[in-house]
This record gives sequence, C-alpha cells and structure tokens, in this order.
Amino acid sequence: MGETTPLLSRENFLMDETFKTKEKKTLFERVLTSCNTKWFKTSWWGILLYVGICCLNYIIGYYGIYRPLGWHTPIHNGIRVFGDLVTVAWFALGIVALPWHQWEQLTWIKTRNWKGVARFLAWWSGTIITFFIYGYMGENPFFQTSLASNLTPGQKAAYAIVFAVIAAIVVYWFAKLCPCGKKIKNICDPELSRKIIFIRLFMLLASLFIISYLLCVGTNGCTYHLHHWWFGFVLIMLSTASLDNWFDYFLQGIFWTFLIESIFNYGLVFGEFFI
Repeated sequence: MGETTPLLSRENFLMDETFKTKEKKTLFERVLTSCNTKWFKTSWWGILLYVGICCLNYIIGYYGIYRPLGWHTPIHNGIRVFGDLVTVAWFALGIVALPWHQWEQLTWIKTRNWKGVARFLAWWSGTIITFFIYGYMGENPFFQTSLASNLTPGQKAAYAIVFAVIAAIVVYWFAKLCPCGKKIKNICDPELSRKIIFIRLFMLLASLFIISYLLCVGTNGCTYHLHHWWFGFVLIMLSTASLDNWFDYFLQGIFWTFLIESIFNYGLVFGEFFI
C-alpha cells in the first residue's frame, strides 16, 4: 500500500524478440526498426473516469467559468453542447486508450494511496486553473491577435515567451529520456519502450507541422496560422508517453484546456488546420 506501483513492469510492457536478442542497437535504430509491441491493458474504470472528467471539464469551463464571468464565448443551444461533449469524449477516449498511455498507473486506481489521489488532482486542477488564467488573458485586447497579423513589439515578445515555454517543456521531455541520479529516478530514464514511442510521436507530429507549412505556402490565399486546438492536441499526445510524476499530470491537464476551450469557443473542423 505504501509503495507506488511501477509505471510499466516488464511483464506488462515488453517489446518483441528484437529486445530479447543480444544484438546491441542504439535507441535511434530501435526507433526505426522495432515493432510488434505488447502493452499493458487500460481498465474500464480508468477509461470511464478519464472520459467523464474531460466532459465534465467542458461543462465547468463553459457553464461554470466563461459564461458566469461574462468572458468571450458564444451562447450554444443543447444540440451544440451535446455535439461538443461527444467531440470531447471522442478525443478523450482515443487518448486514454492509446496503448502506451499509462495514465491510470500512477493514480489511485492502481496505487491505492494518497500519492495517486494527488497526481489525479494535479491533472484535473491543471485544466481548471488554466481555464481561469487563459480565459482572463483572452479578455485583454493585447492577446486578441493572430500571429499572422501586424503585431506590436510587445505582442511579439509575448508570443516569443509563449513559444519559449513550449520549447522548454519539449526539452524537459527529452531530458527525461536520459539517465539521472537515483534520488530522482522516478522522473527520468523510463522504459526503453516508452522512449521509442515518444521519439516516434515527436517525429510524426513534427512532420505534420512541416508538411502543413509546405502545403500552405504553396497555396494561394493560405495564411499559416494553426488553431490552438491543434497545439493542445499535439502537446497532449506527446505527454501520453511521458507521464511519470505529478508535474507531468499537471502539464497534461493544462494542455486539455486549450483543446476543450477551442471546442466550445470556436468549434472544430478536423480537416482545417488553419484559421
């Protein structure tokens, strides 16, 4: 009861015979060649909780924060709200069911202790806290601009800070792939399988950014301005392979704010990356 259940045991998270062979391969070689992974199963209770809380966060954000505070948000009828909730649930189900996303492993669902409760609350509070901060900032005309518009020096500096923070988070994730001291071993040097998944996810998502940019610059009338729902989705996806401590859970909760807020404030067209 007192000890935290390991994020992934060797029995539950094994790679194919490639990992069992004595042949030595670098991490990069494994990223390109390893296949046929076996994964830990996500529980039905974990799926229900994850999807349910994400939908509840939509209700809290829209009905409990944005509308009562009079912040910028459209008035939706019941049909639109139901459709938005289905969209949120669709995202949440797809994310929690990812075979490498061991979200419930360090929550009380598996740990059965207060540390697990704290990690869950860190994840949930990350979304709620960011609703207040992000919504408040959105009411300031200073932040009601597009990267594609004529920005003032102050606005350029603000965007530079935002992207610097995102870059720092990505650097933090990559740093976690490296060995570290025994005192902080629970936040770095994960199983080799998760290292491979994270690098593959990063390569895939980075390629989507590059391809979308090339397509946009080659199309007349296209302004390269990605929706912030897309940034939220990308950061959530990267975080699925990097959950090891309460801070990681808190970060994923923050990223969920950008996706959910985009859905009830702007709507979401899956085939349109650009505003």
